[in-house]
Amino acid sequence: MNKRKHIQIIIFSFLFLANLNAQTFEVEQIEQLFRPRIRVESKYILDAGFKDTSGVFNQKEINSVFTFPIKTKFSADVKLDLKSLNLKDILNNSVRFKASQTLGVIRLTARQINIGFDTLPQKNIMNATAGLMGLRLSKKYRVQFYSATITIAEQEKTINNAVPRFSALFGQLHLRGLRRNFFYGIAATYSDGLFIPSPFFGGSEPIGKKFVFNYTLPAQLNVQYKDNNALVTVGASFDGYRNGILYVTKRKNLNYYAGLTYASFRYKFSKTFVARVEGGYIFYQNMQYTKTDNVVTKFGVNPSLYVQVGFSVLFGKTFWEKVFDNVIKN
Repeated sequence: MNKRKHIQIIIFSFLFLANLNAQTFEVEQIEQLFRPRIRVESKYILDAGFKDTSGVFNQKEINSVFTFPIKTKFSADVKLDLKSLNLKDILNNSVRFKASQTLGVIRLTARQINIGFDTLPQKNIMNATAGLMGLRLSKKYRVQFYSATITIAEQEKTINNAVPRFSALFGQLHLRGLRRNFFYGIAATYSDGLFIPSPFFGGSEPIGKKFVFNYTLPAQLNVQYKDNNALVTVGASFDGYRNGILYVTKRKNLNYYAGLTYASFRYKFSKTFVARVEGGYIFYQNMQYTKTDNVVTKFGVNPSLYVQVGFSVLFGKTFWEKVFDNVIKN
């Protein structure tokens, strides 16, 4: 493997893990992830000049996600066992229940990119993702989670030659309290000839009563402050994507890499409606076309700002609420 290919795989591994941002596996977000919902978000990256050529780069994006239940299993048996007076032993010996849930996920993204140096600078990209995600509560009260998806990510001019892209992950979450946990696992993606396995490790650590430090290594760090229905998050992460695009009359892949800092404010207006606004500074941007001959393929982009707004409509009960309901009934 040549040096350029090796560096590309390392960078794309970070970007793949960065896509877990919306799936950071601390308890509160797991509740939302594994609850049927519709989520809509819009993002705009402001103008930024290219470092080595003319024109500006900017991007508009709208993203929608729909998750829906496919299969849910709960069974519980509570028989008080006081052979040991240790609280942990009492729970382990007295409460026996199995719980698992599988949801379907559909994600649609429309992205308009302005590549200023191109003779046709406006590029319209369409992404469609479908797959499964789920979790299972083990006998040791650990949460095993997984997902598997297939994606089509193409410019409108290359949609007839679309290549499917596959992603999957499997991990396990260890609960250490209401706000403390850690998780680990393996993620992998196959994207138009590029295969990347990526181990990950992360968790949440409370700082006082209202602050939580979250980390997903090596892609994301943030600190959250929660007060009743309001949640403020400040952090740093990697971002990016890979999609098919027409370049010099041929279909290629466009890789976009970014490193950013951000702050977001989320407010839960009711049990079913949540709104969020986010803004940040993209301190590193780079775009690269793959598999080109005798043509410049890599373009640095100057730093820029971005803004993002979105809302979620939640349906039914969370996985955890269903678990507790079944325990109480028994």
